[in-house]
Order: sequence, then structure tokens, then C-alpha cells
Amino acid sequence: MFIKSIIIENFKGFYGINDLTFNTPDGINEGSGLNLFVGENNSGKSTVFEALDFIKDGTKKDPASLINKSDSTVALNNFSIEVSYTGNIADSFNAHAQPNKRTSFLNAVYENDEGQFFKVKRSWDENLPDNIKKINFWDNNIENYSNPSGIDAPFKKLYDNNFIWADTNPSNESKFGASTICGSLLKEIALGHTNTPEYQSFQSSYHSLFNNPESELRTKIAEIENMIQGVFSSQFGTANISFSFEELQIENFFKTASIIIDDGVSVPMSEKGHGMQRAVALSLLQVYAEITSTVENSAVSKPFYLFIDEPEICMHPTGQKKLLDALMVISKTKQVFVTTHSPFMLSSQKLKNTGLFIFKKENNKNIISKASTSPMFPWSPSWGEISYRAYNLPTVDLHNELYGFLQEKNSLTNISQVESFLRSRNFEFNKMWTQERSGVPQQPKPSTLQSFIRNHIHHPENETMQTNRYTEEELKQSIDEMISLI
Repeated sequence: MFIKSIIIENFKGFYGINDLTFNTPDGINEGSGLNLFVGENNSGKSTVFEALDFIKDGTKKDPASLINKSDSTVALNNFSIEVSYTGNIADSFNAHAQPNKRTSFLNAVYENDEGQFFKVKRSWDENLPDNIKKINFWDNNIENYSNPSGIDAPFKKLYDNNFIWADTNPSNESKFGASTICGSLLKEIALGHTNTPEYQSFQSSYHSLFNNPESELRTKIAEIENMIQGVFSSQFGTANISFSFEELQIENFFKTASIIIDDGVSVPMSEKGHGMQRAVALSLLQVYAEITSTVENSAVSKPFYLFIDEPEICMHPTGQKKLLDALMVISKTKQVFVTTHSPFMLSSQKLKNTGLFIFKKENNKNIISKASTSPMFPWSPSWGEISYRAYNLPTVDLHNELYGFLQEKNSLTNISQVESFLRSRNFEFNKMWTQERSGVPQQPKPSTLQSFIRNHIHHPENETMQTNRYTEEELKQSIDEMISLI
């Protein structure tokens, strides 16, 4: 089960209705389930994380801190988050929904030509403040939402969100709970060994200790049972009372585990600095990627979504590239969401299979677009293209790409042909370029702004032109004019 889409309405920086459709894993292609959020600070990237956390548990924060305040002339009194899920939903519900509530979940599943879907909504209204605690299921037959009785707590347990925030203590990732990287990592390993003689022997010993009437421990427990039963019968009536020790689940074995780091001083991970803790947490991710790519498990795994906020913090460039490789592997089968500013994570041709979202702040409101919308090049997205669209930052990388693409697209083999092409499109010769041959200046020639900048980029050895350079504004102008041609 994967997150297909989200509709954010009047939530924090998102004013009005904002619809976002995510990439979901296809089980085949690396990066198919990777969703990258790029943009300036305070443009809403982490807010999408908070919205997806809110849909699962809407009681963590004061609603007054979540409602949109971007328009001072409008006092909003409600907000909502709506999330659609897709994939093997019915199988996930049968495997992981609370048994006595399973029917309520299954009744909400609907199908269309694209597959199975399940849609939920959580909202807050100033006039109905307690509704924030209720998760509402979409009924596709009557096209309306409702809150099935007793469904809120079971919904929270249906799937796991795992967050590595940029501004919180990453030592939580060192814990071995069912929804953490550590817990999931060891669970993946253990699931491949449940049928081994070693594990079967352990289970036999467990049952022999706790459930065999002849074991010393079980005899002591039976004495307690008889005492409780005697008190109960004398006060409330006849009944048999006993303790039952069911087979432990794999993830329960690791809850008492911890990570110890010895870098000259051996202490638990939680006692190290945040930089060290975050590095270990992201190292765990990379190992998790390697393990999950090799462990075979036919069972329907519990839905697990991974959210990483600015993973480049405390990581050197090589580490960032290796982390991207790990996330690409994980996202074949798991859905991953990442906010980042890093060119080392955004300059890879591998990103063609991923979901890349550009976040901007316009008129004090968050705006999101998908990078696959109106791509500049057949090889899009490139780092130059991303930095320009996300940060309005003109770069020589993008200028080179645009200039070269115009050459290739129009079969222009040299700069003279490019100049003729640009002139035919009403571009002006508004610059002068002085070529050097063996360090000797030649006769200055008229040049378009595009070729003038191109020559500066490709010929930094030209000393004659060092005092006649282009400005940042001219670089942007040249880029915008070339974009208009493609």
C-alpha cells in the first residue's frame, strides 16, 4: 500500500486547495518510489511531511498553529488533509488491520482502471474542534466521507511513518521499535531465518519454558493463577483464569537492543553529538537498502513510509551520492520522501525515474510544480534546470546546456551558424567579442549575448576579454531568451 496523492487545504503555508500526486514503487526500477522536494526555505517542503504525519495522528499539535495565515485579510477557521492510497490495499488490510475492524477498512476500498484505492480525510473546524481526532473514510458508492465507529486507533496502527527531521534529535532512529529503521532492518534479516533449525529450536524452548505445565516457571505461574482465580471466584463468581504466552513476533525481540558507538569513548548512540547520530542513522539507511534488496519475503509487509529532511546535513559530497544510491534501491519497493538542497543528490541522471517536485513561495503562498512538467531537455531534469526553476538561480551549467541543445536541435555545427540562427530569430548583436590566437588579440566582432557568454565560459584563458565580462542579470537574460526558443 502506497501514498498516491495528497490534497492540502489551508494547512500552514498552503492556502486554498493544493493537489500533489506522488511516485509509487513499481518493484522493478530504482527510484520509482522516490519523491524529492526541492525549493527555498519556508516554501512548504517539510509542511508536506507534517501533513502526511497529521493524517495519521492529528492530535500532536495545536490546530491554531496549523491553520493558514498567509492572507491577513481573510480569517480562516478550518483546514483539511486528504490522502489517497493505492497498491495491494486489500491484502495489506487483511494482513495488518485490527481483526474486529477489518471489515470497516475493506468496505472503504474501491477500484477503477488504475487499481485499488483507499482515501481518507482529517480536518479541523473552529466550530467542531473535536473532529480533528477523527479519521474519515471515503465511500466511493455514495461519494461521501464518514467516520466508522472505533476506527481511529486502528488506523494509526495500520502503517508506519519513519521521520528523520533536520531539526530534531536523530537518536530516535537508533531505537529498535517496529516503525524505525533499526527495527525494520533487523526484522528484514530475521524474517529470512524463521524456518531455520536454530530459530525453530528457540521457539520450542520458549514454549517449553512458558507453556509446558511441567516447567518450573510454568508451575510458579500456575500458583499465581490459582490465587487470582480463588479471589475472583469468592467475590465475583466462578471462572477459569490463566496466563497465555503466545508466540512472540519478530520485531519484539529487538526492543531491548541499542547501538553502542566507540570512537575512543564507548557510549550509547544517544550520548553522542547530533552530527554523529545523524551520520549513523543515514548509514543504517544504506545498509537497509542493501539488505532489503537481497532478503526474500513472500508475506505482505506492513506499509512503511520513509521521510528524510535535508539528508545532506553533516554529510560530505561522496556520502551524499552514496546515500542517493541507497535511496534509489530502497525506493524500488518502499516509498521514500526527501527534502534537499544538495546538488550532489540532484545532479544525477538516475532522477529520470523519480518524482521531483519544485517548491516556491509566491505572494506569501506555497506553490508546487512537478519537474516533469514542461521539461527543458530530453535529459531533464538537470541540476542547472532544477536550480533555476527552484531558486531562480541562473548558472553557467544551464547556459551551457541551453546553448548546446539549441545547436543539436537545429543541427548547428559551429558558433557562426548559431549566430545566424539567433539573428534569424531577431536576437541582436549587442556585444563585441575579441578572439585570441596564441595569445594575440584579433579584430573584435559583433556577438549576440548568448555567444558572448558562451565564449567567456569556454575560453577563460582569453585575457583580452577579462575586463569586459557579463553580469548576473545578463546571464539570466540570456538564459530566458534561449528558453523562449525551446
